[in-house]
Amino acid sequence: MTSLEDRHLEDGDSTPLEAGGPNAIAVANGVLADEWSLWIVRQALRGATHYTDWLNLGPIPGSALTTRLAALVDGGVLSKHQYSDRPVRYEYLLTPRGRQVWPILISMWAWEKGWVDDPEVNLPRMRHTTCGEFFDPILTCESCHAAIRWRDVEGKVGPSGDWSRNLQITARRQRSRNDKRPSEVVNETMELIGNRWSIAILGAAFLGITRFSEFQKRLSASPTIIADRLRAFADMGVLAQVPTPERADWMDYRLTPKGLAFLPVVLLMIQWGQRWFKAPDGPALVMHHVECGASLHVILTCSACHEPLSGASIEAVESGTGVVTGPLP
Repeated sequence: MTSLEDRHLEDGDSTPLEAGGPNAIAVANGVLADEWSLWIVRQALRGATHYTDWLNLGPIPGSALTTRLAALVDGGVLSKHQYSDRPVRYEYLLTPRGRQVWPILISMWAWEKGWVDDPEVNLPRMRHTTCGEFFDPILTCESCHAAIRWRDVEGKVGPSGDWSRNLQITARRQRSRNDKRPSEVVNETMELIGNRWSIAILGAAFLGITRFSEFQKRLSASPTIIADRLRAFADMGVLAQVPTPERADWMDYRLTPKGLAFLPVVLLMIQWGQRWFKAPDGPALVMHHVECGASLHVILTCSACHEPLSGASIEAVESGTGVVTGPLP
């Protein structure tokens, strides 16, 4: 099996995936659904290029930095270039796909700021330099410019969308709260996407699955795993347990307003993955915007002026200090 890095084409092109293997959703989740990887990309968007840049910017352990940089190079998010012979040293530069991670990042921040009550987390505020106002990113259909709601999205499983192909190849070690953590923490976001079974259950919930038996059937996971993830999501307030019409002691698991508000992160990660990784038999998920009938392609717009956002027009302003750490490329 060849690595993703071996299969990358020219900058701007997608990476072909192996037939029958993990699809674009699984690969995208494997590349991005990690706190340190997202933090590294965030610092790269701010200009970090050298190994020592990241070491000086945060509490990341050297071993974690080495493994994450290698994974991001393998995923085509960063490219590695030698800039010194004596000693041999490398720099890590964002690729076009790496520069397109910014919508996912700011959607994660917006969800955490709007729905997660954690006094220890101090995420930046976002200011749109075009209008000068602080804003919330609004998920918008690029074709008709209407705001996207969950009920406006029609999603169907595509040719490479078999549930077994949606899962990451390996599971990640669960991080202890005593572990070193990035300066910009997205705790509950990582609870939703940082576990191979969590992201699968979340995706199934957005596709309309509500019954325990259906989650188990679609994911082919043990009852213990399904029960643990559903319980965690219910404790977070992302899913609500609702008695079924047949029996009051049987439960449906339905997305709450908090869970539905996570839609931008889900759609942007799927869109990013399917843009940059291509299975030979076709996409994992085919989506349309019900309101206008177009194939769904989402963008982010400013809640203040309603204009499309770009990385270069966003300033991240540190809460409490007013220090500007943007714009993003």
